[in-house]
Amino acid sequence: MTQKRPSSLPTSLERGLLLTSVVLGAVHAWAGRYSVISDSISYLDVGDSFFRRDWAHAVNAWWSPLYSWALGIANGTVRPSPRWEFPLAHLVNFAIYVAALLAFRFLLHELIALTGERTSPPLAQDDSAPLPAWAMLLLGYSVFWWTTLEVQTLYLVTPDLAVLACVCLIAATLLRVRRDQTPWRFAAFGLALGLGYWTKTVLFPLGVFTLAAAFLWKRSGPSWGRGIAVAGLVFLCVSAPLVLLLSHQKGRFTLGDSGRINYAWWVNPKTPLMGWQGDKPGSGHAVHPLRQILQRPPVLEFDGPVAGTYPPWTDPSYWNEGLQWHFSLKSQLRVLVITVPNEIHLLARARPDLLAGVIVLALLGGPLWWMGVRELWPLAAMSLVGLGVYLPILEIDRYLGGFALLLYLVLLAAVRLRPEGRRAAACVTAAVFATMTLAIIDYTGRLVTHHVPTFQGIGPTSAMQDVLAAEQLGAMGARPGTKIAIVGAGDTAFWAHLAKLRIVAETIGPDEFWAAPEETRQNVYSAFARTEAKLVVSKCPLYPPEILAGWRRVDGTPYCMLPLPFAHQSAPSREGRPGPDCERLMLRNRLSPTTLLDRGLRLATVVLGAVHAWVGRFAMNHDGMSYLDVGSSFSRRDWANAVNAYWSPAGGHAHPNAACRVFPSYRYSSKAGQTRGGQMIGITSRRFRR
Repeated sequence: MTQKRPSSLPTSLERGLLLTSVVLGAVHAWAGRYSVISDSISYLDVGDSFFRRDWAHAVNAWWSPLYSWALGIANGTVRPSPRWEFPLAHLVNFAIYVAALLAFRFLLHELIALTGERTSPPLAQDDSAPLPAWAMLLLGYSVFWWTTLEVQTLYLVTPDLAVLACVCLIAATLLRVRRDQTPWRFAAFGLALGLGYWTKTVLFPLGVFTLAAAFLWKRSGPSWGRGIAVAGLVFLCVSAPLVLLLSHQKGRFTLGDSGRINYAWWVNPKTPLMGWQGDKPGSGHAVHPLRQILQRPPVLEFDGPVAGTYPPWTDPSYWNEGLQWHFSLKSQLRVLVITVPNEIHLLARARPDLLAGVIVLALLGGPLWWMGVRELWPLAAMSLVGLGVYLPILEIDRYLGGFALLLYLVLLAAVRLRPEGRRAAACVTAAVFATMTLAIIDYTGRLVTHHVPTFQGIGPTSAMQDVLAAEQLGAMGARPGTKIAIVGAGDTAFWAHLAKLRIVAETIGPDEFWAAPEETRQNVYSAFARTEAKLVVSKCPLYPPEILAGWRRVDGTPYCMLPLPFAHQSAPSREGRPGPDCERLMLRNRLSPTTLLDRGLRLATVVLGAVHAWVGRFAMNHDGMSYLDVGSSFSRRDWANAVNAYWSPAGGHAHPNAACRVFPSYRYSSKAGQTRGGQMIGITSRRFRR
């Protein structure tokens, strides 16, 4: 039985809310169109492997494939330039946002239909009623805006929005089969569970739990058990190909290695995220460690067999093969002390207006609200398990948006109101919607005007410098597929992906590298050359004279490039006068366009300052008058007036030979006067007044 809309208001209202959602999503996607993180590059690399049919690298046990493949199809079809690859990825993200919006709408309508069934005869036992449709629409869409635009955000190229879409789709199809128990509805439920696993590994165990909860929900029905069996069979059939691919790749049964490795990273034995060599006791034996080809400073090489821009992060499961996790109560409690308060903050303190509104509505409903929660317990349990699965390891808000959305929708759908509480509920609904809408408008405005604090990890960062670096490196001769080495961490070298370069080695950070002796740098160059890298890229040193022969600045960026054949050219002598190569470099620096431009700008600055000083030589204001008076007192050794508690003495003492008179404009008519702020200011030289 489908609920009939009480009036045309919800239809018109929902159209406005849908349009607002699309507009907000488009604005956020455009504002963050050049924002990426290290995970984004790995998803793009896996997608590129899928489009070129490199099946060995199109699937790995760390990054779930469905999102990567969507990015790969878009990139392979459009073939964007470096300047437009990241905006294209954000366009894909926006399309996923629209899909999540439709899945959310499906879920919201199913919840409204379910609450309508509870009030239809003969099910209605009293005069209580659920929240009206317009209230569910207002509250539901405000929660959707919060979770998709603030908690998860469109400016990150990650599958978090796709996970939210899958959570909504799974919950909505479960509600649909409750009302329409046909085999193909159950098959659709199983298909949604399977798509969730292809989107994010964690949704496989969550799917098994959801199946079990769904079976217990209405197990007394004659056809319910058979329907859940059909859903489970479809779920397994959809998931089996990915399980088989990953298990064949690893040589062991696995659903994915992200959970196991993350536990070892963050809980016990807490190994480094990259560069694990198996040296920490109890961490296991490193089957595929990064190869350390130089000890001091450390140089790591990772050329093959993993393809991608930065192989250590393209497939962390390969480089961490053999890593063992161990349960430790002390370590686990140490993590829970951090993750539990973080999730409480997300659900309670991040949006106190929403929490307060739910509490007030629940109090208005009384025991009837708790009865509604019990009726929807599988959805509530699904959301709580999704929130709890991250507690033992790591809590990141963007992982939890879909489960927080589902939890709040269930709590709102469970509300039942008696006639005397409906007016108050309407006021609460309007207040919560108003505050949350104003908050999202404020956040959107700060996002567009770049006033979101990126240093806290909650705002977009622009990769425009990486775009320029990729374009310049291409113009300087770096071709796609070129092997390069990097000074510093390679996981944030977004320019390398845009230029389609392969990072095969890395060493210490730029500051340490440039502070090291020349002999140490030459040893690093030699180690890089053994990896068959053709270029070395680093952030330029703070002081340009430290750039040695062969290094070339990448114009418009903070990066410098060194072709490795030039790395062994003669360096400046450490004793005596410089060698011939250094002399030529010094001469070239003196005559370079950059040096000449710097000198020209300095000269222009001095000339402009002199011109401005001459043009304003007769200008004066009240503060200047006071400074000159104090200076005059100082020059005539009138110590009582040469210092006072208001005017600092240095400014007045610097000008002891001048005095001025300031007159109201209606009293002054001298041609030497200058109008400043309603005052006519006349100046005479003291020496001429004597």
